[in-house]
This record gives sequence, structure tokens and C-alpha cells, in this order.
Amino acid sequence: MIDLPNFSATKTVNNASEKSFWGRALGQLLIISAFTLSACSHINTDHLKAGTADYSHYPAGGGLFVTAAFGPDGRLWRIVPEKHYVYVDYSTDLGKTFSVPVLINAEAQHIKVSGENRPGIAVDRSGRIYVIYTAESAQPVTVYFSVSSDNGRSFSTPSPLSDKASEANSFQGRLALNPSGQAYVFWHDERNRIDWKQPGNAIYYTTINGQSGLNFVAQKLSDTLCDCCRIAAAFDSDAQPVLLARFIYPGGIRDHGLIKTQTDGKKPLEWRVTFDQWTIEACPDHGPAIAISDDKYHITWFTQGSVRQGLFYAFSSDRGQHFSNPLPLGNAEKLPSHPDVMAKGKHIILTWTEFDGSKTQLLVMQSNDGGQTWLPAKSMAESTTEVDFPFLLSHNKGVFVSWNSKNEGFRLIPVN
Repeated sequence: MIDLPNFSATKTVNNASEKSFWGRALGQLLIISAFTLSACSHINTDHLKAGTADYSHYPAGGGLFVTAAFGPDGRLWRIVPEKHYVYVDYSTDLGKTFSVPVLINAEAQHIKVSGENRPGIAVDRSGRIYVIYTAESAQPVTVYFSVSSDNGRSFSTPSPLSDKASEANSFQGRLALNPSGQAYVFWHDERNRIDWKQPGNAIYYTTINGQSGLNFVAQKLSDTLCDCCRIAAAFDSDAQPVLLARFIYPGGIRDHGLIKTQTDGKKPLEWRVTFDQWTIEACPDHGPAIAISDDKYHITWFTQGSVRQGLFYAFSSDRGQHFSNPLPLGNAEKLPSHPDVMAKGKHIILTWTEFDGSKTQLLVMQSNDGGQTWLPAKSMAESTTEVDFPFLLSHNKGVFVSWNSKNEGFRLIPVN
């Protein structure tokens, strides 16, 4: 059973092409559904244990929707949710084996997790580890955070991120570090919802001080955020956050916009960047991705609009004011979905998955000239069971795709 928070009622799909899409997508939704088992006792040791790709070292076998990040020393850190507990472990051999997990929440919680509403982890230059996850609390779903200042041996007692957590749902958090190592968290927040017949949430954010907790009360960035699509985040050359998210525009159109925070208390800048004209009274459950390098913005997203349908990539050379013509990705007959993008100078990497009705393939495509031209896409891995979304990671040993599946377990796949 898929264990998702009930953010909003599913509405009728009233367009023939949308009905066709959702019919085709049903099989894919089943393939990426979560599996969680009952949790058990707390383990807190620090030695490596061999052969742990199948999560056998977890009390209840681990969960599907995991997130990984490299630390400054090259260790790969991973946050793994189960039904009632959340754990962190690490690998010193590029994901072949992992340490015995360290428990984050000492008290059992009803953990809420999905591909879009996933846990997060980040490690700053001092080795401080930040984690976020969502769980049931006074409200059906609340984003929690915890910090480790002792190299992952222990974590602070989890606390809600939102200052209104007891009054309004907060979910689908996005944890990101700016170039100086400051931890930001952005999330969906329902505190401003008055008319529940009208869709759309607000985006709130805060920053975390690794020693003292939250730096300030949560601040609002925008309204009319699509209820079920996660937020993508990157940082411009001025170290200010730039968010890419799916918004609900007049007429029920669910296209994408950029938000950029400003210094000195100025109002955030916000503007629309995709014009696919996807009019749908339902939840796409399909967030975008963004990367920034050399002041060039790279975005990738999914749509089923009247203008275009499928997975697309575009770049901007003027900080998001104008974008290149959208480049379609993948084989449209195989439901290309859930993309990620990384930019390292002029080297741009894209990854996504495709489903042919029996197996899911992991695809990677690369450009060496800032997105102007592309090498052919390559299939890097596959699975015939439930899979998580793919994510791009990098450190001094190269670029990798982090990908988890029910049978094969966690895989860190090198990108040549």
C-alpha cells in the first residue's frame, strides 16, 4: 500500500488526452510505490558491515525512498526511512557497503514518505550533517529536521521546521546548502489556505544553524504552488536561492515558474518559465529539477500540456529571463519521467527513467558545451521491481547516479 499524506482530494480528469496519459501512467505509479515494514530496535554502532545493499542491516529491511549525499571527506551519507523510524548510514567504498545505521528519532513516529515527499540529507564543509523528513504530528504531516555535529555518531532530537506546525501541514521539504555551507530548507505550507476549494499551497523557507537550530521564523516566498509536486533548488553566483516549481496559473494551468530570493529584505522575484498549457484538475506528482553553473540556468521538467507532452530540458544564458527551445528527452512511448540535472561548468548531465511495461530503465545523457549539443542517451541500469527516482551526485571521484530499487537495493552508478 502506498503510504502518502492526503494533501487534497483527487479531482476528475476531464480531458481525453489526460485520461489517456493517466491510464498509461497507472502501471508506472504502481512500479514506484513505496514499501515499508514495521520498525524495530535502535542500533547505534559505527563499524562497516559487508553486503548491505539489500538493507538487511536495517531493523525492518529499509525503505524505497532514500536520499544520499557526499560529505567533504568523500564519504557517501544516506538517509533511509522506515514505517516508524528514520536512519542515517554512510559508505566509504562508493555504496558497495554501508555502516550500521544510526537512529534519528528515538520515539516512534508515523513516517510519511513518497518520491515527491522524500527525506533529505546534506553535509557541510565542517562535516556537520543535516537531515529532514516528514511524519504525522499534531497535523497529518510535518517536516522535521535534525543535525549531527559529531560526524554522524548521534543526532539532535528532531524538531518541526515550521513555526506553525501545530496548526498547518508542512511537507515536501527541499534541503540545500549554499556555496558557503548555509543550510536552507524550502517546503509546501498550508497555513495560508482559507478556501479549500481553491488548489495551491504556499512556499515557506528557513535556514538552519548547525549549533543553535533554526536561524529565523519561517518566511513565505510564494503562493499557488501545485499541491503535489516537489520544489527544486539551486544557488546563483550571488549565493541566493533560485527555486523551480510547478505553479497553478489562471485557468488551472500547471506550468513552472522561477523564484529568486533577494538580500536586504526585498520581495522575492517570481516569473513563469514554461508555457506548456497543462490544464488539469489533478495532481501530476512530478516535480522539476534545476542546476546553475557559470550563471547559466539548466532546467528539466515533465508536462502533458496542449503545447507539448513528455520530458523536456532547456537552458538560459540570462539568469532565467529567456530559455532555449525545449528539448524533448527519451522515448515518449516508454513514459520518460522524474528527471534530474547537474551542471559542472559546460558539462551538463541529465538522468531520468523510462518504463516499457515490464522493466524500468535508468537513462543518462550528457553535453560538453553547456547544453547546446548532446551525446546519445545511454541506458545505465534497469529493474523489474519498484524503483525510486534517480538523482545525480558528484565528488572528486566523478559524477554518479544514486538509484534505489526494491530488489537490487541502493546503487551508486558512475557516469562515464
